[in-house]
Amino acid sequence: MHEAGLARNVAKALKSRGLTLAQVRLSVRGGHRDPAEFEADLRAHLIQAMPDQARAVPGLDIRRAPFGHLCPGCGNEFESPQIAASCPRCHAESLPELTDEEIDIERLERYP
Repeated sequence: MHEAGLARNVAKALKSRGLTLAQVRLSVRGGHRDPAEFEADLRAHLIQAMPDQARAVPGLDIRRAPFGHLCPGCGNEFESPQIAASCPRCHAESLPELTDEEIDIERLERYP
């Protein structure tokens, strides 16, 4: 499962940077699955990959970031966080630039 590999990579990256789940936000680009199903599976795999931080997984901020799309109807190139985004010009269903999810880890800045 793709989400298991992503969860292992997130765990490895956080460990190497000395960060915890409470200190980061995950920004997801691309994909071909329902975002809610993907997020639920990712959270389940994060619990397995990081059992010592399992309590932080439900509160982890996971956001969808815009990524490139191409409209096969009119050739319009645009960005959208949606997987099957409609072209803003002709409203046809677009082709996504990324068919697998990619995750960026963003460190949260906490201010007192």
